[in-house]
Amino acid sequence: MMILSRTLKVLVFFALLLAFAETKAQQSPNQLLQKVHRKMMTVKDYTVDAGIKADIPLIKILPVKAVIYFKQPDKMKLESKSIAVMPRQGFSDVAKIIMDSTSYTSVSTGFETIGSVQAQVVTVIPSAESGDLVLAKFWIDASSALILKSQLTTRANGTMMIEYFYGIHASFGLPDKMIFTVDVRKFKIPKALATDLHNQSRAPVADDKKDKKGQIVINLQNYKINGGLNDSIF
Repeated sequence: MMILSRTLKVLVFFALLLAFAETKAQQSPNQLLQKVHRKMMTVKDYTVDAGIKADIPLIKILPVKAVIYFKQPDKMKLESKSIAVMPRQGFSDVAKIIMDSTSYTSVSTGFETIGSVQAQVVTVIPSAESGDLVLAKFWIDASSALILKSQLTTRANGTMMIEYFYGIHASFGLPDKMIFTVDVRKFKIPKALATDLHNQSRAPVADDKKDKKGQIVINLQNYKINGGLNDSIF
C-alpha cells in the first residue's frame, strides 16, 4: 500500500507539473494578438507580384496577374491590366483589427490542428457596435506569431474565411499564398463582373436559397520589403 501511495503521489505531481507548464506556455489572447501585430509592424511597406485565380459561381473569370503595393498603416493599391477580384480583408484589415487592444474583447476558444501545427484559436469581439466588423476569429501559431487562418464576419461582405501559407518571408508575417472563401451573395465584386452575374442569374438556379461560396486563390512572389514607397503611388 505504501509503494502504491508513493506511486500515486509521483503521478499526481507530474500531472500538476505538466498542467502548470501548459498554462505557462499558453499566452493570453491579447498577448498573442499583440505579438502577431508587432511582427506585422516590422513591414513598413512592400511591393509584390500576385497571381489571382477566382472561382465564383455563375461568373467566368480568367486568372489575372497583378502588382500589389502596400504601405503602413493602410495604404494599398492593386495594378492589373485585367479585372481582378481581390478582397482587401486579410491584408491591411487584419492589422487594423488587432492593433488597438482596447477596441475589442479577445477570448481564447481552444486549439485546433492545422497541418502539423496546433493553433491557438482566438475570437475577437469589437467594442463598437456600429462598425463594419461583427466578429473575427484567428487560428494562430503561437510559437511563430503567424496567423494560419482567419474568419472575418462583416456587415458589408458577410463571412469570409482566409487561409495563409508561408514561405521564406514568414519572419515578416508575409504569406506566399492566400485562399479566400467568400459568400458570393454578400461579397462585393467589380461592377463589370457584377453586371455579368446579374444577367446570368435571371436563369433558374437550383437551391437558390442556399448560400453560394466562391474561392479566390492569390499566389504572391517577388516581395520587395521596406523599400520606401512614395505616397504618390497610392
